[in-house]
Amino acid sequence: MRVMSHGADWGHSFVYLTLLLWTRRMSGLADFSNYLSRIITSHSAYACDGQPLRLHCPRHSTISIQSAFYGSSKAQLCRGDPPIPDHNHSCSAFTALQKLLSECQNYRDCQLPVTHLLFGQDPCPGTAKYLHVDYKCKPTEHKRHVACEGETMVLRCKPPRVLNIYAAVYGRSLGHTDTCPSHLTRPPPFECLNHEAVHLVSKSCYSKQRCVVAVSNQTFRDPCFPGTRKYLSVVYSCVPETLLREADPSILTSTSSPTLGTEKAPPTELEEFFPKGSRKPENSGAVMSNSLLTYAFIKEHPEMAALLFTASVCVGLVITLLAVSVRVSCRGLGDQRLSPKSNSGQEEEDEDDDDDDDDAEGTESSLISTTERKAINDWEEVTYVSEAAERAERIERREMIIQEIWMNAYLNGSSCS
Repeated sequence: MRVMSHGADWGHSFVYLTLLLWTRRMSGLADFSNYLSRIITSHSAYACDGQPLRLHCPRHSTISIQSAFYGSSKAQLCRGDPPIPDHNHSCSAFTALQKLLSECQNYRDCQLPVTHLLFGQDPCPGTAKYLHVDYKCKPTEHKRHVACEGETMVLRCKPPRVLNIYAAVYGRSLGHTDTCPSHLTRPPPFECLNHEAVHLVSKSCYSKQRCVVAVSNQTFRDPCFPGTRKYLSVVYSCVPETLLREADPSILTSTSSPTLGTEKAPPTELEEFFPKGSRKPENSGAVMSNSLLTYAFIKEHPEMAALLFTASVCVGLVITLLAVSVRVSCRGLGDQRLSPKSNSGQEEEDEDDDDDDDDAEGTESSLISTTERKAINDWEEVTYVSEAAERAERIERREMIIQEIWMNAYLNGSSCS
């Protein structure tokens, strides 16, 4: 009974442990799915005058500003806004993007009070305004590609992964004299950057496996003085196409504008993975996505992965112990059931032995046939006759010995007289 109680306790512990691990794993997978959606898709936030604006990204990622607008427009986002006159239906601060870049770029969390004092001169006094920001969460592990002015930038990802653009800057920044150096002109003493290049690059390369961008002033607006050699710096990553489509269903498959020279991956690059005559797996993208998800989850949550591995080993040991305890308990119950039967069997065997000893002759006689019985009777008679003859012979010898003694005694007496 003790073994059975221990087995029941092991069973309850195993069930509780399984439920605990399952709930923690589900919560971990949900957090990881939320993390992927956060770093793949674009985000937007807005706040009205007098309210704080907060931008936030999950860990292992930073804010990458895409666009910023501060002012007033026909879209009345704030409640209680007075109707906007037709002659002044739109106004904006041109310093909004630069201010958001200086305050929030490459940070995980950013909070700003929305007021016209933050952006300098009030673009439209007496009008209710708001701040609207579009941003992405750039992962810490990303790719960066730089191409000089006059060159062609080629971005590519191996299928089934596609491009996801996080930032693109055209111009020249301070402290990067070794990047695209110019021997004819000296670099400017200040930064001249065009952050709006991210929209053109995203329009050309987003959700594509390969794209080509011409780096020139005809493609991007020139932010520097004439004669300054510029370059295009793009921050991007390769993500599974299935994940990107699930996170952003509005992906268009059409080609982008020919100004940037966008191209699709040639068929030869896609056919290298599957030779002619072979059948392409239908779920190859899903399988690759699952493997990438697993690898990314382990890399993002090493502690959870180690816990799951240790828990799986413990669960295996618990199952083994449970099986051994059940087997031992069943064997003990079987021995207890067989023990009274064995004792009764031994008593019956003893009684049978006694009965057999008492009734041996009757049992043997009943089992022996008539002919064998006659032979046995004859043999008994012969043995009886032989025993009688031996007895008679012994008596005769005894009498002869007695007679000899008497005769000897008589002779000795006569001789003495």
